[in-house]
Amino acid sequence: MELEQQFKDFIYQETMEDGQLKNYDSMDKLEQDLKGIMVWPLADHYLDTFFYEENGNVYLESRDGPISLMTDQEYSLEKMNENHYKLTQSGNNELRGDYTLTIHYKYEAGKWVFGDRMDNVESDNGGQLPDTATSLPLMLVVGGAFIVLGALFMIRRKHVSV
Repeated sequence: MELEQQFKDFIYQETMEDGQLKNYDSMDKLEQDLKGIMVWPLADHYLDTFFYEENGNVYLESRDGPISLMTDQEYSLEKMNENHYKLTQSGNNELRGDYTLTIHYKYEAGKWVFGDRMDNVESDNGGQLPDTATSLPLMLVVGGAFIVLGALFMIRRKHVSV
């Protein structure tokens, strides 16, 4: 659970009023530290999603954070192999509704890191798309065919009358 706390500390950074990070003055340093607890593609995802650099300063995006692991609630931990575990936790919160958090822990370079961290939110919004199908594409094809036939007819007529 130490790894989860390190993740929270990165995502929920102490900031100034304008969102500027207090503990980091470059994206390079933040990237280096974040890649110390997760695989590089995942670190790049979190950097691109939650942080940005402007005028030499690093800022936290003003947005909802990722779903957190609730260590006081039920979760399952499945051993995939000696160097890979998968944690799954289902829950509900007011903002997102029902969700499933899936975290893959991997042992790489002599330490445990996040291999993947996904929060899948179930949604009742949307449903079926409205029936907006039209016959316009068919009409375009038929119209194009008539144009081609007309052009062929005109060319053939010129050849016959000559």
